[in-house]
Amino acid sequence: MHPTTCAQRHELQEEEKATQSFCIVKHNKRKAAAMSSAQVRGPHWPGELREEFFKKEHDVVHISAKALKIVWGNDSRFWQWLKISRHESCFKVGAELIQVNWMEVKGLLDLHKYPLKLHKTYEVVYLIKFKADAFGWHSAPITFEVSTADGKKNTSEILEHYKKDDHHWHEICGGEFKLGSSNSLGKIEFSMKEVKTDWWKGGIIIGGVIIRPKQA
Repeated sequence: MHPTTCAQRHELQEEEKATQSFCIVKHNKRKAAAMSSAQVRGPHWPGELREEFFKKEHDVVHISAKALKIVWGNDSRFWQWLKISRHESCFKVGAELIQVNWMEVKGLLDLHKYPLKLHKTYEVVYLIKFKADAFGWHSAPITFEVSTADGKKNTSEILEHYKKDDHHWHEICGGEFKLGSSNSLGKIEFSMKEVKTDWWKGGIIIGGVIIRPKQA
């Protein structure tokens, strides 16, 4: 074995320094990215539009609660994610409302990715369950809105009476829309909110949203 020369030792030391520097830079980049993501998200859930949170079966689109934008949805004091069994929903998770006095949930469907049929009326249906201890809904009307790419809107207001039937999933219609040549592309946007009163509300679970043809 040949003895290591000073030049070789110096070269090895430089390689070690370079490796250490690379690891430190990589660690700092990961840390910065994580911090940036958390700062951008803040207390609100931005909605994750990954393909795994959308499922299309024939002319019906299932949308996970994870794909919805939820005001205060990233703050566990107000909303929490809850596991759901497969026989209850297409997805494994739902959004449980703990308590808020400003409830706002929004979603969208990109018709480029998930095209629907023209000249057909569709309804936006929310899969919702009321817990036994749900509160604040007796005088807090929920406003539902659906808008298409051509700017047309469908708005309805519902004073929730489903609470009496707790622990069951309810399909609550949040509006409807019809596709034509002027709005067949672009996005369908929908929302449910209660921001008019100061009532604190809680005790519901959103299992997701279903967009399907309206039955005659």
